[in-house]
Amino acid sequence: MNPLQFPKKSPDTYQPLSMEPIFEPQKHLALETPSSVWHLEELGYSGSTLQNLASPIAFTEPFRLLSQEGAAALLEVTRQLKEVACPASYVKTYTGNRNQVTVSGGVYQSKFLRDLCSSPEITMFLSEIADTALSPHSMPSQQLYINYQPENLEDHVDIWHADSIGFDYVLMASSPIELRGGEFQIFLGTVQQAAELLELTPRTLNLGSHIELPEERCISFQFPDAGYAIFQQGNLVVHRARRLSQPGERITVVPGYVSLDHTQADASDLSHIATYGEPSIALEILRHGAWLTTEKLTAFLEGLELNDDSEKQRRLLNDALLDAIRALEATKDQ
Repeated sequence: MNPLQFPKKSPDTYQPLSMEPIFEPQKHLALETPSSVWHLEELGYSGSTLQNLASPIAFTEPFRLLSQEGAAALLEVTRQLKEVACPASYVKTYTGNRNQVTVSGGVYQSKFLRDLCSSPEITMFLSEIADTALSPHSMPSQQLYINYQPENLEDHVDIWHADSIGFDYVLMASSPIELRGGEFQIFLGTVQQAAELLELTPRTLNLGSHIELPEERCISFQFPDAGYAIFQQGNLVVHRARRLSQPGERITVVPGYVSLDHTQADASDLSHIATYGEPSIALEILRHGAWLTTEKLTAFLEGLELNDDSEKQRRLLNDALLDAIRALEATKDQ
């Protein structure tokens, strides 16, 4: 599929930063291939679940993505956005059980972040790790979230949850060297197994749970430095960021991606994303659904032969239309 281009005009609610660094890939990127990658099969996924996915990847260990200069520039931007973010994009509470300090819509407000998220170097690098073609998420609000440490040390930075989109990476913007606590943890199991332990359903894992998962079934990572990231197929990997044990700055950015494999179902949970309340979220969802359906219809027309089995082609046409229908259903109450 062809990637969906960034909108020509941003929602009026967002005000761009007046002063910020310029993203320079040659200066700011330092892409290093992760030495360890976990696959979904290792978490217990099997059979048709794996066959119907664009990528077998689960998650990586931390790897360097930004240079020291790149991490410093990113930290400058994230600190600015926390101070000037519009009320609709800066939240201290979250859907469901999650209690986060989060800024969304960063790509609308910062050209540095927009260029970071749309970097072809990063996209190609992650596509090679995932073994499938990726693109910056077609909904700009899902292209990047910024997460800040909570005000209360008793709160986890984020509780156990699965993501509402397929692929993302968690990138450390602030220095973790003096940080105490705040580890990034991953559950070594499937979403079905996690949901049962967390007293949720797989469909509601994105709401999050405060219940503790068995320690022996989890793996913890400390980021070595600012500019390091963990890449994951976040809708299938249950994860959290632990609480801090003493006050400190912990800022991460989470850029999101979509698969360009038109033969697989869209991983984006549109009905949940529609509840986020960000400016123009309904229009983003409609745009996303229209893009997927257009690309799939194009592939359908190009692949259709008049000697094909008609029932098979009916299924393919129906699948192509489903993305637009899902977008309409998700936004009907917006």
